[in-house]
Amino acid sequence: AERPAEKRLFVGANWKCSLESVEQVDQLLSSIATAVSAETKGLAGLELCIFAPYVFLERARRILPTEIRVGSQNAWDAAEGFACTGVVTSSMLKGIGCDWVLLGHSDRRNVLGESHDLISQKVRRCLESGLKVNITIGEKKEAREKGQELQVLQEQLESVAKAVPADAWDRMAVAYEPVWAVGEGAVPCEPNEAQRVHSALRQWLKEKFGENTSKCLFLYTGSVNESNAEHYAALPDVDGFVVGRAGLDVEKLSAICRTLVSCKSGSGA
Repeated sequence: AERPAEKRLFVGANWKCSLESVEQVDQLLSSIATAVSAETKGLAGLELCIFAPYVFLERARRILPTEIRVGSQNAWDAAEGFACTGVVTSSMLKGIGCDWVLLGHSDRRNVLGESHDLISQKVRRCLESGLKVNITIGEKKEAREKGQELQVLQEQLESVAKAVPADAWDRMAVAYEPVWAVGEGAVPCEPNEAQRVHSALRQWLKEKFGENTSKCLFLYTGSVNESNAEHYAALPDVDGFVVGRAGLDVEKLSAICRTLVSCKSGSGA
């Protein structure tokens, strides 16, 4: 599938809850701010977003320069129209300077039991509040072994796509996370397989939901690091990454960002 020439590149750093102290958070945020400021020209055309836990979002927005985006790892665990205790709404997030929200992550689908319906409701609400949405989809090992990966991924994506207005696809990013390829001792997804999946999903989305879906970013997430980023960045249907552990190390994160920009500008993609 063709990548529109004007399409931006994206790297998201999902911190999960890896950093629990204010001191650690402030130190990493300051390091990221310094590193990005020093490399502004080298990162032209790249959107970098830090997905921090709720309690650190305001600190992130205050410490980071405006060209670095801030994203939440979640929003809206509530029934429709119910002012529920303990819920953080998309309007709250938008109000404190969040640009993005990460939804549908395998931690929440598979561990916390979030349904397709709940995730699609969250997507709709976040888009209505003016946020951009990074939706994660991914198949488990069982589905992969049965050759059902595209079926599972399309089911996850279709539920979300129905909640996206036609004019909001430029505020959407789909992150493919092969769940079987993540974690200690897992076998990484081969780059050519990531390309096959991205290309198939991009084409399916276009056929099912129209031309506007071409504005949606397709990201790869699954044990991306500074050593293997080049192999994925060279793929025509990969517009960027969401990284985990590498996002906690400013040198690794910077290297991945540089690699993505370099690969895309070098290949004319």
